[in-house]
Amino acid sequence: PICNTGTPLMAPQAWAAPGEEETGWHPVTTKPPSQRLTTQKITEAPAQIVTPKGPSQKNKASRSKFLKLKRKCAVIADNKFFVAIGTLLTVWALMGDDLKMLLTEKPADPIFDSLVIVNLVFFSAEVVISSLGKDDYVLSFFFFLDIISTATLLLDLSAVAEGLFGQSDDISKARSSKTARVGAKMGRVVRVIRLLRIVKLFKALSAAKKENNKPQDKKILDGEFEDDEDDAEEEEVNKESVVGKKLSDKMTQRTIIVVLSMLVIVPLLEIEESDKMPSSGQFGADLVIERFRVAQANSTDPQKRLSYEKSVLKMMYYHNWFAAQGQCRGDSSCPGDFHEDVFWVGIGGKENQLPVLESVASNASLSLSTVQAWNAATKDQDMRFNFGSMPDDAVNALGSPWNTRCSDKSGNRLIGISLLGARISGLVSNVVQCAADLRFNEASVVFPTLITEDERDQWFFVFYSDKRRLTKLEAGMSLLTTVFICVILCVASIFFTSTANVLVLAPVEKMIKKVEAIRDNPLVAMQMADDEFKREEIAKNHKKKQSEKRCRDPRSMCRESESELNETVILEKTIIKLGSLLALGFGEAGANIVSSTMMNSSVGVNVMVQGSRVDCIIGIARILNFSTATEVLQGKVMTFVNQIAEIVHGVVNQFHGAANKNMGDTFLMIWRTWGSSKQVAKIADMSILAFTRIMGAIHRTPVLAEYRGHPGLQQRLGKNCRVNLSSGLHYGWAIEGAVGSEYKIDASYLSPNVSVAESVERATKIYAVSILVAESVIAICSPAVAAKCRLIDRVIISGSLSPMNVYVIDLDHSSLMVDAPLTNQKWTNRDRFKIRQYLDIEKEAKLGDHVHMVNFFSEIADIAIMRFRYTIEFIHVFNMGYQNYSQGEWQVARRMLRKTKDMLGIEDGPSAALLKFMERPHNFQAPENWQGIRDLTQLDIF
Repeated sequence: PICNTGTPLMAPQAWAAPGEEETGWHPVTTKPPSQRLTTQKITEAPAQIVTPKGPSQKNKASRSKFLKLKRKCAVIADNKFFVAIGTLLTVWALMGDDLKMLLTEKPADPIFDSLVIVNLVFFSAEVVISSLGKDDYVLSFFFFLDIISTATLLLDLSAVAEGLFGQSDDISKARSSKTARVGAKMGRVVRVIRLLRIVKLFKALSAAKKENNKPQDKKILDGEFEDDEDDAEEEEVNKESVVGKKLSDKMTQRTIIVVLSMLVIVPLLEIEESDKMPSSGQFGADLVIERFRVAQANSTDPQKRLSYEKSVLKMMYYHNWFAAQGQCRGDSSCPGDFHEDVFWVGIGGKENQLPVLESVASNASLSLSTVQAWNAATKDQDMRFNFGSMPDDAVNALGSPWNTRCSDKSGNRLIGISLLGARISGLVSNVVQCAADLRFNEASVVFPTLITEDERDQWFFVFYSDKRRLTKLEAGMSLLTTVFICVILCVASIFFTSTANVLVLAPVEKMIKKVEAIRDNPLVAMQMADDEFKREEIAKNHKKKQSEKRCRDPRSMCRESESELNETVILEKTIIKLGSLLALGFGEAGANIVSSTMMNSSVGVNVMVQGSRVDCIIGIARILNFSTATEVLQGKVMTFVNQIAEIVHGVVNQFHGAANKNMGDTFLMIWRTWGSSKQVAKIADMSILAFTRIMGAIHRTPVLAEYRGHPGLQQRLGKNCRVNLSSGLHYGWAIEGAVGSEYKIDASYLSPNVSVAESVERATKIYAVSILVAESVIAICSPAVAAKCRLIDRVIISGSLSPMNVYVIDLDHSSLMVDAPLTNQKWTNRDRFKIRQYLDIEKEAKLGDHVHMVNFFSEIADIAIMRFRYTIEFIHVFNMGYQNYSQGEWQVARRMLRKTKDMLGIEDGPSAALLKFMERPHNFQAPENWQGIRDLTQLDIF
């Protein structure tokens, strides 16, 4: 095709001509490369055809490196050591800043800042590695939370935290107490934001859940069901389903969002206590400046001076730093009950006002005598609120000249005194000359507010409070909050999801696992039904015991409680029933059909899947005189057939065969062969033994023996009528698959070998035997079992191009006695379950190396009785007669076969059949072209 520009449309190359790159692009064409090149030479295109190249080798190498990097990142992200380190660093990120405030002073901040940087680098690398190594991580919920929680680590750096949340020392920006209150509130919000890192810890703990081991299957043989609820609730733990993963993730995300949102928003909506009334520190600072002005205005009045000094002392003692160090007397309230204490007082102002500041500071200094008198008075104070005293070193410092020079963050110069300027044994271990020696959140400043702007520009009083006790308390409470929130998140996640897990998610997960199991192997549905029944019986038994225990208590109401089944439970049981019906309806041959259809994600059903070739032993069993039984029994013929089918299918299943088709009077059975020659031989032995067991069971069961006395059957078939089968076995290949159309299909086996098996079964009528085995089966079975089969002829039958030997399993079913009927036995589901459990164990035991099928011929009473009549002498005489028959010595064969015909006390069918064939039409004279092969295809039964 040609575009409007005249340039041929380009499409990926379907084939490459010699010399062309397979990854290149070429004009769309359906011609071979040679013709396409010729066409390009002849046709003059209006524009030059440009053949773009495919990806270069460099791009391929880059992509290969990227894929290798992605795989390495996936390995690292899932590595248990990497996850363990991340978990430890997450715990440190949650608690490190609080531990810093709780256990250390400001000089240790650089060490903690270094650890914060290590955390930042690791968590940033973790985000990058997870983005490359996990397909569903980028732009996911945890991706954004990881980024936010990693970014909050910046707030733990001392410089960043002080720059963002440090209280300003500039009086022009602190005209009221609002700045301090807002700063305190933002500090609490920052601590809550830090809790986002809990999500990383929660995610790490969730990912570290250990998988439960697959529960062991238990067989119940005798006695009552065990009262074991754990066993009843055990389920196979496989990969989490998509719906389960999504629901669990969504509920976890919602829980995290709700809890953290409440933690962040609720503090912002609270009204601080300080918003209701100005603080005592603010009132004290205003009182000091007022009394100082009065003292300056009345410099000659000592009472005014004393009043000023007492206002300063009241401010310092009302917030006495040493009261918390045991300097508070009695049990009355004192400053030690609070967590913010004044430790520094002085005068502040601009740099250019330094001479004025020195002069004012000199005038504002307190006299030592006044301080000593005040301190002595506090020792005898007996009020509801006592100031508490100060040590002598602190008293001397408070009565000394104000000459300690400091600076604040705003560049103001400060001149005053510090109560913590020198070590005091047992009281002051960390010297604090200025507020800058403390962390930004360990000190607060108070300025007078009752001053004008002009007065502020000249000088002002400054009071600094020590908040270290408060910050340590807040750090300790923050640690408890972190632990509490971790517990709350886990508990909330469990409680919020438990109901959904129990009522919806767990049943859905169980149903999904059952559907997946049926999809992989449809035949497992029958085992599911047994397991489900086992759980039901255990639950009933437990409920019964609980009811009996409750009824023994006279205080309880002994009343049977009825529980209504949830829809999910009903749906789960329906899935099991449908799976069981699929397994029964399609059988082993239909397993691939069901599996391939269920694996297809499309809603359409395409059962016409391609068949597969299998090597198998094909068994045919036919009910004799079935047409007569149908006419006589009419509506009851279905019960008749099902009674026989229960025996046939049950025995075949016990010997690792599979029932396939039920065609009225005929049953088709399959034994798949696999593995080594030893395993194949055991399968062949079991197929022979299975048909032998079927014959014994058919003639012993009292259920089928009742038909012997049926008047209609006796009238048609004679007084000695009995239910009987004829069977044939053959080994070969077959195509396993669906036969039919979109309206109706049957899972079956198509092969000439199926026809051969049917012909072998028909041949039983010629030789008057119950079971014939083809040479193909004898060739693969064990020599010991092959010796139990008698060679009776070499024939050509319908469906086979080459002659084959046919063998008979000698059985005299007339020698069997009918079992005594069961007395009013009512088969419950419980009884059937126990029997299936027992039979499953017996079935699996047959595959053991220590089990030899040939031993069953003598160990099983039915078989031993049916074979008892066939003596070694009889076998030897018949073999000689058959050899003479095969070699053309028919006169000798006639003499020996006539002997074996009546040697057993009953007529031997194979001997009579061979004699009949030699007599008519050959009159016991072998044809000239006789090769020991009899052609059965000309007979009417074929």
